[in-house]
Amino acid sequence: MSATDCPSRFGGLTRPPHDGQANPDVISIMQRPATLVQLTARRGQQPALAAAIWQRLQLNLPQPGHSTSDGAYTLIWIQPGGWLLQAPADIGNAFSVQLKSALAGIAAVVDQSHGKCVLQVSGLSTLEVFARCCRLDLHPRVFDAGRCAVTLVARVSCVLRQVDATPCFDLIVASTFEMWLLEELQEASHAFGSRFIPANAVVGM
Repeated sequence: MSATDCPSRFGGLTRPPHDGQANPDVISIMQRPATLVQLTARRGQQPALAAAIWQRLQLNLPQPGHSTSDGAYTLIWIQPGGWLLQAPADIGNAFSVQLKSALAGIAAVVDQSHGKCVLQVSGLSTLEVFARCCRLDLHPRVFDAGRCAVTLVARVSCVLRQVDATPCFDLIVASTFEMWLLEELQEASHAFGSRFIPANAVVGM
């Protein structure tokens, strides 16, 4: 799958010096283009928002600390009455414009696609990497697929969501901190080796 229409902000930084692709413990850090839209229910309108989202996307509004997903669209709880909708990158600005119209009077709709980005971190040793730069207990007994939190990772505020039991996590972070977070994750992954896959690389190699 090519993402040549989504240029990476990292330029030539495509393979860290400690690349360990032959090692099964290698940590994969992938830049994931996405459309990101914050939804905040207006006072007393959360039931109406839930009904409208279900009608449009067939997704339930998740409870605190959880997310819901159909594979293409993901709703992530981020605060009381607030959710972040992660959608395919190629649907563009038209999607948020349509949502604003559909949810007028029900919710505030803010497109954050240009202000935030997604780094996906996966690999057998991912939990050990996060243990070095995140204070949350991410052990499967308390945090599993679908769980989410707004927390600090490498001193950067992130929306952290566990995608699956690989384990695989999405980190949604302000674009201005993306390079810092990447470098910190690579440093925390040093013992295992890591590879970075930018948005404009061929994925699935």
